[in-house]
Amino acid sequence: MNTSEALQQAVISSFDQVTNTSFLGKTDKNAYIYRGFASDKWCIGDVPHVRYVMGIMIDSVLQHFSNKYQTDPVALNCFFFSKTIPGDLILEIHELKMSNKGYCVGRCTLKQRKDLKPLVELINYNPSDWIDKVQCIFTMGNMDNEQGPTFYHKNPTPPPTMNHLQPYSYLFMGEYLTAYFDMSSFPINDTEPGVPEVTQTMAFSDGRPIDFKSIPYWCDMFITPPSLLGPAILKEPVWCPTMQLEIQFKRKPSGKQIMAHFITPHIINGRFDLDGEIWNEKGEILAITRHQCLVVPWSRNSKDDFKTKQRIGITTHKPKM
Repeated sequence: MNTSEALQQAVISSFDQVTNTSFLGKTDKNAYIYRGFASDKWCIGDVPHVRYVMGIMIDSVLQHFSNKYQTDPVALNCFFFSKTIPGDLILEIHELKMSNKGYCVGRCTLKQRKDLKPLVELINYNPSDWIDKVQCIFTMGNMDNEQGPTFYHKNPTPPPTMNHLQPYSYLFMGEYLTAYFDMSSFPINDTEPGVPEVTQTMAFSDGRPIDFKSIPYWCDMFITPPSLLGPAILKEPVWCPTMQLEIQFKRKPSGKQIMAHFITPHIINGRFDLDGEIWNEKGEILAITRHQCLVVPWSRNSKDDFKTKQRIGITTHKPKM
């Protein structure tokens, strides 16, 4: 890397360095192919996490619609088929419903080869060589030109004050973030469960602004609420893989910090749902999200079982009083 390339890389935020994608071209089957890379620095255990992987996917979607009328994501629904592996990947976009001025619907599929060999030129693309890891159905629109009634009923709002939140450093990806967490949800000891509910504020530590690309990251960047139940309920460290994740975007993002709330009302037979909201610094709703996940042993996420409880940072944590 020469000096000019190094300087250019230095001004790119940490998040963009690992989520930016490049367009390779359009196939004869009307698929638009983008190339990306999953970093091993943005993992939970050994796996690039959902929140980060979605950032890679939405980067390609935003690029694809950047010159169209519909530049703003309105909704997305992702289905996770298999673990994304650190390494090269491609994003394949298909236009399902297009419109001049109305809403558009498309599909973005994240794919990897078993050998993680990169796709350098589109002429070498053979779909049968690639495995679907994530599929996302997305709706695109133009928020500046949306018209119609606005009405709020039992609208979720952030807590009136965040003064009770304490600084918190995530064990995974924590160096990229500035976070404040409501510690009252943590289990105090091994016999009393915590509360499966998260309230926090978050920002990129390098000052990167909040935008559409980062919204999926913020909608999944948290301690999964069931993990907060601790050993009194879970008995052992757990991983909570996501099967399905939906996000609805409510307005254009602004500012450099988000406020967030996530809650799990049901865990039944190891499967749970999770509802969340994120707001900007003014308390305006930016997005809502719903997840469907599983509770499984941590060993399914990582081969490294050494001091697992300490790595997760939940079951042994006692909040400051």
